Amino acid sequence: MNILVTVGTTPFDALISAIDHQLTADDFTVTCQIASGGYQPTTHAFIRFSEQFAELVNQADMVIAHGGAATVFELLEAGKKLLLVPNLSRIDKHQQDLAGFVEQQGYGMVCWSLDTLAECVRNCARQDFKVYQKEPFFMADSILQYFNIGFDINPDIDPDISSDINSVEDEH
Repeated sequence: MNILVTVGTTPFDALISAIDHQLTADDFTVTCQIASGGYQPTTHAFIRFSEQFAELVNQADMVIAHGGAATVFELLEAGKKLLLVPNLSRIDKHQQDLAGFVEQQGYGMVCWSLDTLAECVRNCARQDFKVYQKEPFFMADSILQYFNIGFDINPDIDPDISSDINSVEDEH
């Protein structure tokens, strides 16, 4: 099984060390993306960052990732088997919240303790997950129009937006 491990842009040495010590090269082909982390794996290949990250994701059978929002949604949209390992040492809890959502919705699995990482990887490899469907976002034009970015506001088309913008401009 080909596994990509990614920490995004923030070091997560505890995850990389756990991968290095718990997953053997005999069982898995692992590439670790370690960002600016201080721990460098000795039993698996590693990169800091890569211009070919999308290709690495495409080649992976499974991706093990921290719980950063940009990374998680990129991997969900790519349809990858996903094992999230939230960085519990972070002050904010957004990684835990997002990991819980992914697990609850059945899009992937979460390893809540690095001590059980190898077991989580084996369990994740055996499971099938629900396919994530990206929800279309239709408000972009309205937001840009509200802030008068890239549009000429026509009061005849949307007088509410035009009056809101005018009242903000009058205050300044």
